[in-house]
Amino acid sequence: MRLNRPFRRLNPAERRLWDAYQTGAWVDLRSGDPEADDPANGECWGPERTVRAEVVAALLLGAREPEPGATPGLRLAGARITGNLDLSDGAVGAKLHLLNCHLSGTVDISDAKTQGLRFRGCELGRVRAARSTVDGLLDFDGSSLRGLRMDNAHITGQLRLARARVSPPDAADPDLMRFMEDVRRPYSEAERRERGLEDGHRWAVWAGGAVVDGGAFLRGLRATGGLRMVGARFNGGLYLQEASITATRHSALPATGPEPGPSTATATATATATAEPTAAEPYGYSGFRESPATSYAVYADFLESSAAEFSAGFTAVGTVRLRGARINGVLSFDRATLEAPDRSLHLSHMQVDELILKPSAIEGEANLGYSRIGVLLDHPAAYPDRVQLNGLTYEALRGPWTVAERLSWVGRDPGGYRPQPYEQLAAWYRRIGHEPDARRVLLAKQREHRGTLRPTGRFWGRLLDVAVGYGYRPWLAGLWAVVLLAAGTAVFSSVQPVKIDPDHVRHFNAFVYTLDLLVPVSVFEQRGAWEPVGWTRWLAWTLVASGWILATALIAGAARVLRPSNSP
Repeated sequence: MRLNRPFRRLNPAERRLWDAYQTGAWVDLRSGDPEADDPANGECWGPERTVRAEVVAALLLGAREPEPGATPGLRLAGARITGNLDLSDGAVGAKLHLLNCHLSGTVDISDAKTQGLRFRGCELGRVRAARSTVDGLLDFDGSSLRGLRMDNAHITGQLRLARARVSPPDAADPDLMRFMEDVRRPYSEAERRERGLEDGHRWAVWAGGAVVDGGAFLRGLRATGGLRMVGARFNGGLYLQEASITATRHSALPATGPEPGPSTATATATATATAEPTAAEPYGYSGFRESPATSYAVYADFLESSAAEFSAGFTAVGTVRLRGARINGVLSFDRATLEAPDRSLHLSHMQVDELILKPSAIEGEANLGYSRIGVLLDHPAAYPDRVQLNGLTYEALRGPWTVAERLSWVGRDPGGYRPQPYEQLAAWYRRIGHEPDARRVLLAKQREHRGTLRPTGRFWGRLLDVAVGYGYRPWLAGLWAVVLLAAGTAVFSSVQPVKIDPDHVRHFNAFVYTLDLLVPVSVFEQRGAWEPVGWTRWLAWTLVASGWILATALIAGAARVLRPSNSP
């Protein structure tokens, strides 16, 4: 049989691999000593364990004809693979499975169509998989990588990075940058960032626009550098339990445009470096600004997934940003640790069926503004002192909260008083039949609103509050009426008013006289028949004025309560 061998000489390891490819048999070059077989020490392996990357690429791209009745495949363990493994733009019809191998160069499957690729427990350099199609599993379990770029890739099986260690690439490839640059139209700074030419070396995983049909399993991942997954879609879910993501340097914010709202805050500083903001930086609403200096552990705007688990020991040092994400299941931060010097969580404009927000520790502002959540399961300690809730809507709340704790929660917006969070909370209490709690929330809303008014408005508001609790405590008016009625009855029983018309026969009753003074319109015709004397005149005038104030407060409060609510 013709070997169809394009190489003049193959070393013994390559010859074994060449012969085994036709049937997909394993070629195991390991010595049996776990320490000596650690791929981290692969640079020291001798020629008996060395395979050129071009031999591997040639086999996968069809240099060896398959044996009839057998399924070809490349399965190699414990090898040192030298050079760059370049499969870009190729069509790979056989599966690749590398176990405990050391690859010193770049693995490039950009724009390629491949079968399943497995790199288990390997020591890898940079991996490029942009726009590739992997028909099956893309597996890096237990491996170490220096950057994984798979933007707009399509994986029909699973993406696995469990227990993997990923760091950013050392720097952008100058040759790649030279070939991508158009001298007639040089890239702007924003375009260079979007293409990864400016800050691509700051991201451990770049997976913008990637589609993974079978789910992404990143449990136990250790990433030094951010995960950039803007617009990615994980049909089988995204799982990062026990993963640890640390943003080492400032990852520049792509030019996605400003967020709605005022721009009133100052620039933020991070733990590792500082940057001066400019007028062109995008602003977050409610007084917070996310600038190009913000460090992102996870940057995943518009991500779509059937579930997303940032839970069970997940740790992020840097902002976790899921702005505009769509989660058709559970998004969980249960027992997570979130830490950032400015904003730890950015979950605005998001849609999620259920959000579990019960981190073990959280440091840095949280933003849930303008998101739509089906069920929100949280607890009071899940939030920092600064929480943006304006525009947030939810169908149900779960968790061991008291009404006082919920009121503290909706009042933590760094931009100050916002009516919508109070209205949304009151609407939920009404839906579950807790009308007294809803009234308590709306009363707290009016009291917070009072602080934003002018002095006259604050005075009238305080008067409404004391008199009838802004209409949400009408029993206060009755209490005031009883106190005033009792005081007037006691005083006018001791110091009886004089009769205005001596010829008119009337019998004085202190209780009825006081009641007639309190009622804005005389009912018993007592106030016109008797005239208070001495200092009791001031009491009578006070009773008349109090009656008008209580009546006005009751009418204003009733109008406020009966007014249609604009809450969702």
